[in-house]
Amino acid sequence: KMDYIEYKLMELEFELKEQNEQTTRNQARLEKTHEGMSWMMTRMEQAISQNFTSVLGQSWRILQQQISCSHHESLRNAIFKMKPVKGPSDNVRMLFDLQQFKARGPFESCKAEPSKTSGKYMLQPFLTEDPFVAFCEQTKFGGGWLVIQHRFDGSVEFYRNWTEYKNGFGEADKEFWIGLDRLHKLTKDKSHQLLIELEDFAGEYKYARYAGFQIGDQSEKYSLKTLGAYSGTAGDSLTYHKGMMFTTLDSDNDKNAGNCAEVCTGAWWYNTCHHSNLNG
Repeated sequence: KMDYIEYKLMELEFELKEQNEQTTRNQARLEKTHEGMSWMMTRMEQAISQNFTSVLGQSWRILQQQISCSHHESLRNAIFKMKPVKGPSDNVRMLFDLQQFKARGPFESCKAEPSKTSGKYMLQPFLTEDPFVAFCEQTKFGGGWLVIQHRFDGSVEFYRNWTEYKNGFGEADKEFWIGLDRLHKLTKDKSHQLLIELEDFAGEYKYARYAGFQIGDQSEKYSLKTLGAYSGTAGDSLTYHKGMMFTTLDSDNDKNAGNCAEVCTGAWWYNTCHHSNLNG
């Protein structure tokens, strides 16, 4: 939601900046010297006799001829002292950023994203809710995958409380958890698959794929309601957790006498306790 607000603020900031710069340009025109005004009037008189489209096409050539033929030392010196712009103006950069932002959504789903390039996009699966920033994996297993969790360097702490796991944490292109509430809304009405990818620091890669995936709502403690048939190379470690409620350090919903989240320093659909502990 904050990224969406940031996008709207960027639009407003761009429009305001354009208006301010237009005002500055208008003031500059009014402050031109009499000599400059006379020169402009001369050029306008010459231009009136020409076709408007021809003026647009020939304006640069006319300016070059004026520079080469000018006998006014002050004008020639001023031209020679002009320095090229080293880079795009702030306005150009802002416009480019805005265009890039718009090209990234919002889309209904990762499958609807047209470029099929993995990265961050704005998704809006439900028109009644604000869009959110998500990471779409578009190259593996046919693409169209919404990433719901990513861990790779330990930069984000995953030993967190119930509220944080409910709402989500981290950033979509870094380490993050999408949030149980959003995950429930995404899976409750449509059929989804679950893909788990694992890679160790030596580069050994394995995966587990499940033909169905759905979790309950908060009143059901976001239980792992549906988990389809397994396929892959990592081994089936998640079926043991099917039907279990989600447990965090401050919300013990597992079958263990203690709190599995505390024992395993994580949060998961613990049984007693786990065969899979991807947030631990």
